[in-house]
Amino acid sequence: MEPNLGTDHVFRPATRADRVDALRVLANALPGRQPVDMELMLAAFEVALEGASRWGLAQATREILQGSLPHGFMPSPPELRREIDRIMAPHVAARRREAEAERLYRWPEDDQPRALPAPQGNPEAIARWRAKRNAEKAEAAVKAASAPVDRALFADREERSKRTSAEAIADFVSRRTGGER
Repeated sequence: MEPNLGTDHVFRPATRADRVDALRVLANALPGRQPVDMELMLAAFEVALEGASRWGLAQATREILQGSLPHGFMPSPPELRREIDRIMAPHVAARRREAEAERLYRWPEDDQPRALPAPQGNPEAIARWRAKRNAEKAEAAVKAASAPVDRALFADREERSKRTSAEAIADFVSRRTGGER
């Protein structure tokens, strides 16, 4: 069975009514031992089916009725849970892979607020937006201009800023060729 990647209906928890319906179908369709204490048997199935999905329970019931178990009797609580887990395994693995891919391929910028487009129509809103945008630009320019400079790496920064592009290219080429001109 192919995993259903796009929907959450596969993982929707089974309600008490869903669990009782599945047990009623299995108990009436398959032979089994008559329990001494019906309340105890229902409690055991409730514990075994904790957290089971509605879809997984329905599929497990269907497959048990189609002969997926090695015997033709009413499954015990652990057998029913193992069958549900077996059916849900590809879906759980697909969900885990999606979450891992989301985590791996998420950029830090994805969590940061983005600039909104300029409002249209209201001149006051446009003026406020432009003022805020200009303030952000000025703040970014100040931050870029005042970036710390490592003096050990850029000891000749002032001298380099006064060079022409031809001098910069010649300097680069001379460093690449080992000082030969």
